[in-house]
Order: sequence, then structure tokens, then C-alpha cells
Amino acid sequence: MAVSPGIVCTCGRRIASREVLQHGYFMNHWKPVSVFVKYRCSRCRMLGEQLVDYTQWDGNVLEGEAADGPPAPLGEIDDEEIRRFAERLETLRPSDLDDLADSLR
Repeated sequence: MAVSPGIVCTCGRRIASREVLQHGYFMNHWKPVSVFVKYRCSRCRMLGEQLVDYTQWDGNVLEGEAADGPPAPLGEIDDEEIRRFAERLETLRPSDLDDLADSLR
């Protein structure tokens, strides 16, 4: 039943399950005909919609990927990292903080 490769954004990136905002079925006499999928691409940030023929629909698209999972632990911070961080703080200018604040907005 999995004939189509999944949902693909106009920028060419394959849409992952975490990017799907809404999905539903178009019915015809109590039988699904098409699947409606609304998504937001994490690459281009575009909001998109796609209709997929029910016979080509793969429900695994919405179940997630095996690569998704908790991030790997980073470990302890050693003395060298603390020293480098302190050196960077000493050379920090107020304009650097303004740039950082602007990038977070």
C-alpha cells in the first residue's frame, strides 16, 4: 500500500511526522477517498497542504521516524571549558549582547 514516498514540501524536503499540523480523510459513501495533510516545513517554514489518494497513502508517515528521540547526554563540564567560557565573557561587547537578543526574537 505504500506507493508514494510520503509528503514532500515545495522546497524538496520530506515532511516528518513532527511537522504535520493536521490530517483528515475525505469520505465518499462511508469510504475514504483522499487524505488531507496540513504541515509546516522546518526548512523553509512554509505552511503547506497536500491531498493524497487514499490508495497511495502510507499511514506510517504520521508515526514518526526512528531517528527521533532524546538527545544524547553532553557529559560534565570540565575545567578547560569553564576557562574558555570565562575568557569569552571578558571579551564580550554590549553590541554582541544586542545582536544575540535580536537573533532570539
